[in-house]
Amino acid sequence: METEVLKKTIRDFLNAHRKGVFATVDEEGNPHTSLMLYVIDDELNLYFGTRKAFRKYAQLSAHPSISVSVIEEALDPLRAVDFHGKAVELTPDEKLVWFEYFKSKNPSKYYVEGADDYVMFRVHPTFMRWLDATSGELTINQV
Repeated sequence: METEVLKKTIRDFLNAHRKGVFATVDEEGNPHTSLMLYVIDDELNLYFGTRKAFRKYAQLSAHPSISVSVIEEALDPLRAVDFHGKAVELTPDEKLVWFEYFKSKNPSKYYVEGADDYVMFRVHPTFMRWLDATSGELTINQV
């Protein structure tokens, strides 16, 4: 699949979904996963928020590399995006802008909104993989 077509396919898929499984690594190298709400921008950067009080924040501060999987909730056919990159904490000014964008694109309930220690991150993907079995055969393409 041509790169620009693949990126558009991934962008459309990620925009049609709003939650993914995020994997981080703790101080001992053990993987941890959590369900996170997210939004993306036109360049496929992913944005999410958390609280500094959560274990995830300490893990991201020590080891900012993360992996994310977004899987269509239908049983068949399988469609999913996997990617990884480095999570970078947004400045307070950036957070104000991107949190408004986040709320405009993701109508989910925000369990941490209003928390004094709420922070947001941007992840620029360094690897993306698209899995699609709508044809009856599983195809895997990567950017």
